[in-house]
Amino acid sequence: MTATPLDILGRGIHRRAVEAAVWGMAAVNFELMREVLASSKSNEFVYWSRLLDWHNQTLTPNPDLIYYMAFFDTHDGPVVVEIPAESEGQALNGTLCNVWQVPLEDVGHFGADQGRGGKYLILPPGWDGQVPDGYIALPSETYGSYALLRSVLSEGTQEALDRGLELCRRIRVYPLTQADNPPETRARDLSGEIVDTTIPYDIRYFHLLHRVIQDEPWLPRDRAFAEMLAGIGIEKGKDFDPNPERVKILEDAIREAHDWVRVIYEESFEPFFTGSQWFFPATRDFIEGQRDGFDAHSQVYPYTSRGVVYHMAFIGLKHLGVGQFYLVDLRDKDGSLFNSANTYRMSVPADVPVSQYWSVTMYDADTHGFIRGNAKYSVSSQTPGLVTNDDGTVDVYFGPHALPGHESNFIETGDSTGFELMFRFYGVGPEVLAKQWSLRDAERL
Repeated sequence: MTATPLDILGRGIHRRAVEAAVWGMAAVNFELMREVLASSKSNEFVYWSRLLDWHNQTLTPNPDLIYYMAFFDTHDGPVVVEIPAESEGQALNGTLCNVWQVPLEDVGHFGADQGRGGKYLILPPGWDGQVPDGYIALPSETYGSYALLRSVLSEGTQEALDRGLELCRRIRVYPLTQADNPPETRARDLSGEIVDTTIPYDIRYFHLLHRVIQDEPWLPRDRAFAEMLAGIGIEKGKDFDPNPERVKILEDAIREAHDWVRVIYEESFEPFFTGSQWFFPATRDFIEGQRDGFDAHSQVYPYTSRGVVYHMAFIGLKHLGVGQFYLVDLRDKDGSLFNSANTYRMSVPADVPVSQYWSVTMYDADTHGFIRGNAKYSVSSQTPGLVTNDDGTVDVYFGPHALPGHESNFIETGDSTGFELMFRFYGVGPEVLAKQWSLRDAERL
């Protein structure tokens, strides 16, 4: 059958929408978090006074430390973020990122202040004012930005948790114009509240992207996408109100974009260790672009790799492999995707090269969040009652029901059909990136 002009136009809109959705993933990820977590665009912190549980449905969150987050808006001028100095063995590992999740700087123990504390000054696009003495200036390409600050516990006890909270309460944020008499920093405790920032693969996705386009300047590297977005009905200064026919095209497109990045995530990455299932879910071009700024690497703009990363995670790291490093595993030793009905064992080799802690965390493979209803999400070097073998190795188990005698080292798969694992290194030793130490794959029992 010969395609009608209307059919051809619809296919063109669909193609552009798929590409725009992949390109916009990082910004939609940010905008959704700001919508759900921030009471307004004011400079306010949200935090969790207890270790995270399944009510926190952010993307691949960390259940073994304290999260402090804030969203900033510099339309009215620079914003100050005061990071306190470490005390009583409690450290902060954190990053400030722009709307596109490009890190402005790492802060805290492995950041620019090296744990001594500092005043970070987030500058709006094009700002040419004088930076006062004593501030660490962070020029940003976007007006929006955010902080993810992690209070790393010195041990897995309530006393350490209380010390970590006290350190976080000393974090301050205020406009530079009020630096002489800073107002009190507001903070809201979200413990126990449902917080869902998993990506919506429906028309809501494009409404979120439309909001970003209205709030932020077009960056030179993204100019081509201005025409692409206009072709699907998203333009700066104009409303986005698609009719039912357009909604159907766009929702088909966002589902296809999701399928695309998911398959890349599941099938395309090389093993981090030779012959292993563990991998880092990003390309070298993306890692370098995040670190140095994407315009510094003009040969390629890895927005597809960026889309893959931010469909399953959030935040960026300025210095990857220093404060933190992450590896992901989707398959058992034989190459089969993890099935929640099966039971698996993973042996963590002795002497994990970290100065803070290590952990392995389970997520729902469909949502990349905690499995809803579960009570335990990870096993770490700080897990109370952790059983360590005589040779220093640690056996971690995953499956529908804890094996008797292995409860401390067991993570149940709960109400899920498939799962994925993330191994975290905090305080990364050089042996990790040099691959002088390696993880073993999980085996089905």
